[in-house]
Amino acid sequence: MSKWKVKKLDLYLIRKYLATFFFTCLLFSVIALVIEISQKLENLLKTDIPFGRIFTDYLLHFIPFINGILWPLFALIAVVFFTSRLARDTEFIAMLGAGISLKRLIVPYMFSAVFIMILHLISNHYLIPMSNDQRLSFEYTYVRPDRVESRNQDVHFFLNPEQKIYIRFYSRVDTSCRDVRIETFNEAGRLVEVLKARNMRLINHPNEWRINDYEIRTLGEGWGNYEVFIGEHIDTVLNLYPDDFVTLGKDIQMMTSPQLQQHMERELSKGVGRSSRILAEYYRRTAEAFSILILTMIGFSVASRKVRGGVGLHLAFGIGIGALFVFIGKFSITYALSPGANPFIAIWLPNLIFGIVAIVLFLKAQK
Repeated sequence: MSKWKVKKLDLYLIRKYLATFFFTCLLFSVIALVIEISQKLENLLKTDIPFGRIFTDYLLHFIPFINGILWPLFALIAVVFFTSRLARDTEFIAMLGAGISLKRLIVPYMFSAVFIMILHLISNHYLIPMSNDQRLSFEYTYVRPDRVESRNQDVHFFLNPEQKIYIRFYSRVDTSCRDVRIETFNEAGRLVEVLKARNMRLINHPNEWRINDYEIRTLGEGWGNYEVFIGEHIDTVLNLYPDDFVTLGKDIQMMTSPQLQQHMERELSKGVGRSSRILAEYYRRTAEAFSILILTMIGFSVASRKVRGGVGLHLAFGIGIGALFVFIGKFSITYALSPGANPFIAIWLPNLIFGIVAIVLFLKAQK
């Protein structure tokens, strides 16, 4: 076969893959949107918000969210569907008869998969979190305000590895704190200073506070060796922000990857350490996109053979593989959050397992 015909075949397969993939996305997005509306309809009607705003601030942002979860599965379904049709119509027999190997035929598939993977990477790390910020903010404000949790009593925070703050009561209304205690330790871990204050409030965003009616007790060496200083107020910058007192059910899904990195650095500056939950979310965004390559190879290897049952059998097998992949993926996220687990290994484990399966299936398909 001439070089020109091979290029034309590549474009044909790429067009088939992408057209089927985006049609699958459109179809399932509409179905998911209908289900979401039916589940939240009662709560949405209670808000007395115009439908136009509900659509633009909530429903429109639900589409990227659901696609971000299901794009690997959509890629698998798309490959299995159109490839099994090519096999049923004996188009693959014609291609193989013309001297084109399966190794050469999978190239346009992988090219398309890389294109989708890049889109998914950009979406997972930037676009979907920004969309989630709009969607979840609307949901927490109007649909499910009970998901907003406030830490307002007996709150403990590390300001940095040497300072710890305790607040008996925090008010979100005026960002004020009552009964504050800040403890400072030296490098050896010995308590060297204690600040007690009747109240404290935010005076300038993001983290400038005014401490009122305070007492500073500096502890020296030996029992009973200390100095006390009493003052009316002092303005200071603390590694403490109003957002620290508010937790949303899915707050890390509202952060872009650079914001996640900043959040992790801030946690480290407080001496808290790296959160497994944040690391798992960060690694998931890349691993999930990479799985599109693996599932594309699996779908091609399975559907490129003509078998009895045709498209239906191939689709059933493809959906089964996809469901198993999603199940193991959810299990890996749960495992990543367990104490002692390595989040990177846990999140990438499904790709490792299915990557081996993909290679084995492809080698068998060539025979």
